[in-house]
Amino acid sequence: MSSDLIRWGGLAGMLAGAAFIVLMLIPEGPPGSFLYILNSLVFIVAVLLMLVGVAGFHALQKRNYGSIGRAGFYTVIAAASVQIVAQVGLMLGSTAVEFLDFLGLLGVMVGFVLYGAATLQARVLPRWCGVGFIVGLPVWWVVSVILGNEYGGSLGGMLFAVLWLALGYVLWSRRGMAAEEAPRVS
Repeated sequence: MSSDLIRWGGLAGMLAGAAFIVLMLIPEGPPGSFLYILNSLVFIVAVLLMLVGVAGFHALQKRNYGSIGRAGFYTVIAAASVQIVAQVGLMLGSTAVEFLDFLGLLGVMVGFVLYGAATLQARVLPRWCGVGFIVGLPVWWVVSVILGNEYGGSLGGMLFAVLWLALGYVLWSRRGMAAEEAPRVS
C-alpha cells in the first residue's frame, strides 16, 4: 500500500505542477467573474494534487525523518486545507476569509520549511528536493514582490510549478519502494 501511495503521490505531484502552470496562464479577473471562479477552481485542484504528492513523500520518508518531518507534513496538510476553505469562501464572495487565505499561505510556507529540513536530514531523496521544499514558496513570494504581483507572481508561480513537476517525477521514479526499503542518499 505504501508503494501505491508513493506512485500515486508522484503522479499527483506532476499533475500539481501542470495545474500550477495552468493557474499561471489564467488571468484572475474581478471577483465573481468566470475567470476568477475558474482561477479559484484550478488553484483548489492544484493544492489538492500537491497534498496527495506530499502524502506520497511522507509514505516514502516517514521512517527516516522523525518528528520534524511529521510536524512539517501535518502543518502543510492543515494549512493547505485552510487555504482551500478560504478559496471557497472567496469564490462565494466573502471577503472575511482573506485573512484565512493569508494564514494558510504562511502555514504552508512554515510546513514546507520544516518538511524540507527533515527531507535533507532523512537523506532518502536528493538534496535538491529538500532545498526545493524549503525555498519553493518563498521564491514565488519574493519574485512577486520584486517584479510586481502581475508578472512576478506568474514567473514565481511557474518556477514553483516546475519544481513540483520535478518533485513529482522524483517521487514517481521511486514508486516501487516502500518507506522501509528507501535507500538513503549520500
